[in-house]
Amino acid sequence: MENATSLLEAIAHLTGENLTLLEKNRSQPIKNPEVRKHLQSKNILASGISILVEVDYTSLSGKSQLRDIIIRRVIKSGKDFFIDAFCLAIQAPRLIKIDSIKRIKNKKTNQEYMSPKAFFEEVLGIEFNKDQTLNNIHSSLQTAPQGELKTAINRSRSEITALMFISGIDGSREHAEFEQIAQYVHRRCPDLVFKDEDLYRYLNILYPDRESFYQSMESILRKDAWIIKLFLEHMIHLITSDGKIDTKERVFLAEIITILKNEGFIINF
Repeated sequence: MENATSLLEAIAHLTGENLTLLEKNRSQPIKNPEVRKHLQSKNILASGISILVEVDYTSLSGKSQLRDIIIRRVIKSGKDFFIDAFCLAIQAPRLIKIDSIKRIKNKKTNQEYMSPKAFFEEVLGIEFNKDQTLNNIHSSLQTAPQGELKTAINRSRSEITALMFISGIDGSREHAEFEQIAQYVHRRCPDLVFKDEDLYRYLNILYPDRESFYQSMESILRKDAWIIKLFLEHMIHLITSDGKIDTKERVFLAEIITILKNEGFIINF
């Protein structure tokens, strides 16, 4: 999408942030050529993840690290798998080789995994298989997305992250907002059957921040027109779930529609 600056301006209006400050606080590109090579891999297993975890790992420079990070993407580069993440301690992006992780803890549930791949398989539904990157696998965890729900999450992960971010802008998330997100996923994936309560458990472990929202919106605005229209419809329902729409929300919606028009999409509700 070519209108990245316009999208950032729209998000600044929605969040009430100063645009200059928002640009400064965004994840900056990594200069290390070896790291950049991995980040440029087109084999992205999942994006728009936005989950807060603690990781004990060995960095690419060989140092032992214990960090709180927000996982944003999982990438396969060559034969290796990497987390594209944002480190809260140093407020900078980090690329972490998954095989270098000794322990990973979900900060929302405090559940620890000594096998990082088990975490991604059981919590996110990603299987690290050389022949197939995304599979429906069985998990014994009751909190893990199972079966068709796992497929639905993988199909609409960016939209879920964006809607979750918007639902928390006012400082709280209401059950009605979770219901609205569930309705979106059902309409987005009409061929899949899952229980709303199982989806809610997944929503509760998300940690959507501004950068994850930005990346998710970039991804959404590249999707088919019917998906964009469906997403905007439910986004409006989320924004108006408190019975009103304020000026910054109105400006945000207008700017998003303008961006879409500039990309050749005409969205009529």
